[in-house]
Amino acid sequence: MATDLSRPLKAAIIDHLASSPVVTALVPMSRIYAMTPPATPRWPFIRYGSPITSGYDATCWDGSATRVTLHAFAETTTTYAGEDRALDIAAAIVEAMKEFGPDNLGIVENQYVQTTCIKDDDEADKWHSIVEFNLTVVEPV
Repeated sequence: MATDLSRPLKAAIIDHLASSPVVTALVPMSRIYAMTPPATPRWPFIRYGSPITSGYDATCWDGSATRVTLHAFAETTTTYAGEDRALDIAAAIVEAMKEFGPDNLGIVENQYVQTTCIKDDDEADKWHSIVEFNLTVVEPV
């Protein structure tokens, strides 16, 4: 029978990104949030999006397949264009996720799907990259 592992997966991804030097070079560890950031977060920041999870069953394995969305928010500074910064953070997330392998979950699939970069709100200096992955994880046997 399938098992919903979306919560331990979320925790593992947040911990992984917060410990990744390539990510924390662009976004401080204290600004990598689970699904709900503070009411007025300091920019730049990363937020874990709402997952879409389904069951995964295989011989001797129970787990879940999850579409994971990670959001990178950045604004223009005097030396860094907001869209470039948001895209650089997204690229760092993709790079860091190549090494994702938590001890408490078995990884069956870790596939980068896409990145989208859009303006955040109507302000020209605030940008938002959306990075998507398909992850299938199982409980270790």
